[in-house]
Amino acid sequence: MSKGKLRFSKICLLAFVFNFIIPAVLTSRNFCVQAQEASKPKLTFSTHVRARYEFQNSFNQKFYGDNPGAGKANDGFLLGRLRMGLDWYPTKNIHVALWGQHAEVWDYALSDNDFYNKTFERINHPQKDRLELYETYIDVKDILDSGLGFKAGRQKIAYGDNRVFGPGEWGNSGRWIWDAAKLSWVFNRGFVDVFYGQTMLHEVNSFSLNHRHGYESLAVYGHFELLEKPLKLVFEPMAFTKKDDHPNYAGEVNKTADNLDSWYVGAHLKASMKGWDLEGTYLKEEGDFAKDDIDAYGYHAMLAYTFPTAWKPRLGISYSYASGDSNPKDGKNETFHEAFGAKDKMYGRMNLFSWSNLEDLEASLTVKPRNWLTIKGEVHQFSLADRHDGWSLNKKLYRDPTGASGSDVGKEIDILATLTYFKNHTLMAGFGHFWPDEFAENVASHKQATWAFLQWEYKFKSVIF
Repeated sequence: MSKGKLRFSKICLLAFVFNFIIPAVLTSRNFCVQAQEASKPKLTFSTHVRARYEFQNSFNQKFYGDNPGAGKANDGFLLGRLRMGLDWYPTKNIHVALWGQHAEVWDYALSDNDFYNKTFERINHPQKDRLELYETYIDVKDILDSGLGFKAGRQKIAYGDNRVFGPGEWGNSGRWIWDAAKLSWVFNRGFVDVFYGQTMLHEVNSFSLNHRHGYESLAVYGHFELLEKPLKLVFEPMAFTKKDDHPNYAGEVNKTADNLDSWYVGAHLKASMKGWDLEGTYLKEEGDFAKDDIDAYGYHAMLAYTFPTAWKPRLGISYSYASGDSNPKDGKNETFHEAFGAKDKMYGRMNLFSWSNLEDLEASLTVKPRNWLTIKGEVHQFSLADRHDGWSLNKKLYRDPTGASGSDVGKEIDILATLTYFKNHTLMAGFGHFWPDEFAENVASHKQATWAFLQWEYKFKSVIF
């Protein structure tokens, strides 16, 4: 084990023991008595239904252009997702959840086998997952008014702007769902979480109670509200691992099969004052990718201003960067591997890119003609961080190790409208268009791509007692 990883492990262990284990043991005897004396029981039943039609022209989820290796170049399909569950609150500080999910797709040109993951040795489907256990956990807060709590079971984990940890809800099956145990300490103007968890895989017809997980992680995440006036300032430091102990990874030079053992250290910063918003995220990644040493990093910066006028126009600019591998034959992995975050709202709504070997310069404008209507437009310029590395849409296929194909991938424009006029209902519609630049034309296709969608979502909650 390297010195860096040893330091990381010691930090996580100390945080776990001194902040959570010792206080929990000391207060456990009195906790059960207080829980019984708390507020009256409450049980609710909820239903979330979502249906979305998408049309993709000259691209799909795995390929770009009119000659895809799987599926069709022009595809229209319907996505449907049903989530139903019970939420029980025996006291004001205890929440027990039991939810299920059924995700289906119709008329989809890509087959289930097209989503077979060689690393995981099974299908991990982003759109389809039938009769599956969804959020199912026990959440206990503020034990003995100490601010300490825990949450254990199947859950979503999200922090900050969802770039590092986020559920990834655009995908029909839900991108990141965790089987995890999380210990929390909430205090005035902040919190600290320590958790260990494993990410579930979306096997279409397999129930996942005792299945092979994807990645595992031990994480420490803090949230500190440093200032409130005149500038609101929030600082969120983080450190976590991303591991897969299955020997299904191969290095650049030494092809001996081995596992993934990486770790990240970084922070998220958010500041706001008088209509101005500033956000920044930085992550450093190190560790082992099979026999290769990982040395990578990624960052994001955003500046926006909301005008105090009718329609509340919000103008924003942002820049996202994720390092790429400069030499595919040196046994050093410089490609930044995205962590556990969402990507659908981050790097173009057509989902042609993820936070890996990426430069994304974005400008956006959001307006609210009515309280129930939001319209947002985005313009992106995408490039490779390193021209010797691949395009994250399909890195093995869309790559030129010589770098001769250039680094500019393309431009994208997206327009989305969200309507919440009807109670419990949300309607969304969107359009996107992509113009390929030098790299995409050389390794994929010179064809322009178009995308459109229409989505309806309904949420209902009923109090049983």
